[in-house]
Amino acid sequence: MKHAAIIILAFLMAGTVSAQTEREKYEAAKRQAMGQYASQKKKAMAEYAAFRKKANEDYARYMQEAWEAMRVSKGEKPPAQPKPKRAPQVAPDKLPEATPLPTPIVVPSPRQVPPPPVPEENIPEPAPTTPTIQFALYNTPCIVHASDNLRFTLPSLSEKSIAEAWKALSAEKYDGLLHDCLEQRSQLHLSDWGYIRLLKNMSERLLPAQNSNEAVLLQMYLLTQSGMKVRIAKSDGRLVLLVPFDHDIYNYSYITIDDTHYYVLDKQATGSVEVCKVAFPKEQVASIVMNELPALTSSPSAKRTFEAKQFGTLKVEVRVNKSLIDFLSDYPVSSSWECYANASLSPEVKDALYPVLRSQIKGKSQKKAAHMLLDFVQTAFDYATDQDQFGYERPLFGDESFYYPKNDCEDRSILYSILVRDLLGLEVVLVHWTGHLGTAVCFTDEVDGDYFTIDGKKYVICDPTYIGASVGMTMPQFKNAKAKIVRL
Repeated sequence: MKHAAIIILAFLMAGTVSAQTEREKYEAAKRQAMGQYASQKKKAMAEYAAFRKKANEDYARYMQEAWEAMRVSKGEKPPAQPKPKRAPQVAPDKLPEATPLPTPIVVPSPRQVPPPPVPEENIPEPAPTTPTIQFALYNTPCIVHASDNLRFTLPSLSEKSIAEAWKALSAEKYDGLLHDCLEQRSQLHLSDWGYIRLLKNMSERLLPAQNSNEAVLLQMYLLTQSGMKVRIAKSDGRLVLLVPFDHDIYNYSYITIDDTHYYVLDKQATGSVEVCKVAFPKEQVASIVMNELPALTSSPSAKRTFEAKQFGTLKVEVRVNKSLIDFLSDYPVSSSWECYANASLSPEVKDALYPVLRSQIKGKSQKKAAHMLLDFVQTAFDYATDQDQFGYERPLFGDESFYYPKNDCEDRSILYSILVRDLLGLEVVLVHWTGHLGTAVCFTDEVDGDYFTIDGKKYVICDPTYIGASVGMTMPQFKNAKAKIVRL
């Protein structure tokens, strides 16, 4: 027994030594990996700092050259859509048939919105002792490190004065401010447009009201350092920002440079302006498309009840975030349908809506579930055209359909596309006929009805505006009409 105990003890000690050895190996490997990462990060930051230093020196030199006089073009209005004045209703005896629709025009798939070109990790953090300033972005508190020595003045708007200011902005003392702005963008999940608004609010908070030109130059500097393509112009003694986007936007004046529209973010600028056309290295065109909605401070709206009429049991109460509604109402109206459909819904709306919808469609076939969601969008909302509700064309983001009193075919199709993708996991395309927008769904089950064939796949019509229509039913006037397919 004594020998057995000794053997067991020796075995346990060997196991302990072995475990310690493995832990030591793991910790050593971990330390080595962390050291390599720190070394690589330090090298990357040094390389980026050297790139920025040279780029800003060159840019300041080019800014001193003569700026070019250019003409501001008036902003274009969103194209008028001859939509139905009221939502049409299907004949009660109408049944869907498996009818192939005319071959559509397929719009190329939207490009994926790339991540911001410059993450905050590439920029040195500010010292913890640096003073801070607070400002708000759509009721959402924001904070950045910024001391008084970041304030500056432009003696004039001469090319030399602006170039000297750019040199001053290129100093290391502004790196902490840039880091914090990039970090705020990441934390709030801001799109490029949201980031532009963040910098505007921050710069106008940092600099006195009389320093509006300085605020604009600071915004431009931070945007270029963040990797965004931007230009600057002088208009009647004021500096104005010029920003191109990956889709046309409406109601903003623009200047055309090398066949690209640069939108004037100051709506007061008109006539002739002087433009600094110099490009900053590695700049990237801003995207108007959002992959997600921003995370803004919650400010709940009044509760509204939405109830489907056909099935009688689908009823839900929804509040929306008023801070988000304010942000979306400021968002430029664009030519990008996917901008609205791919932004999805906010967590607040999903938390109220999705459990109810999921309980209703649970265990149903794809066709039945899609029909129930179709009925919800067809009958739970009142219909009105944009002209009647707002006096101008403007598609609604998904959340806005739960806030404004009414919606139209565009808004219903955008919302339905979100619900089907999120709740059924099926591919959806938007179907654009002249004067109408609908959707088509790629079912994995066999489903009858009117359909398009796109890249060998069958997409069955689902029209959220054709009241009473089931899956597969097309409005009669569009049966033989040519359609444009917009991928999401």
